[in-house]
Amino acid sequence: MPVLEDTVDFKVATLNDLLDADVRTGVPVAADDKYKRWAFLSTGLAGMLLVALIVALVTGGGDDGGGSAASSKVVDAPQGTQPQDVLSASAVPTGVEPAAKVTVTDANGQVVTTGVVTQIKETKGFGGRPSYTVVVAVPNEDLQPFIAAKTAGKLGVTPGELPKATTTTTAPPSTTPTPIEPAPAPAPS
Repeated sequence: MPVLEDTVDFKVATLNDLLDADVRTGVPVAADDKYKRWAFLSTGLAGMLLVALIVALVTGGGDDGGGSAASSKVVDAPQGTQPQDVLSASAVPTGVEPAAKVTVTDANGQVVTTGVVTQIKETKGFGGRPSYTVVVAVPNEDLQPFIAAKTAGKLGVTPGELPKATTTTTAPPSTTPTPIEPAPAPAPS
């Protein structure tokens, strides 16, 4: 049973001071400072690692340095051509790569032009999903039809060179009425 002489009086104003004084009674003062420094250092280091983890998760985890765009090697456009962007949704078709010959088609699948891929750009869209843009060197003589097809709708890229479809003009059907004649009567037998 404790005796009055064994009790220690603590002059404390708050609960934290009481807990701090209680801890100090069991551990010498020099060791207490060493443990406090270690606890402070380890807590600070854990906090910094937590912040670094959150930043890495938010910015994409370091797959491309935290940036939002990547691109393949760039090939010079041949003489007499102009580089033009062709948006290719979520994947680039197999065989479409820099320096490859490709065919550009319109929304209806008709051949617009053929050209050489000069670059493939990758950008991250909503939710981190990649979107690709194929840069095609379009011959100057096909530039106007290319721009017209691009403004009319989505363009597609196919590996290899496909021949352009020949267009033929046909006259519209006649609007004059054609009289219907009765069939000839059968011959009497």
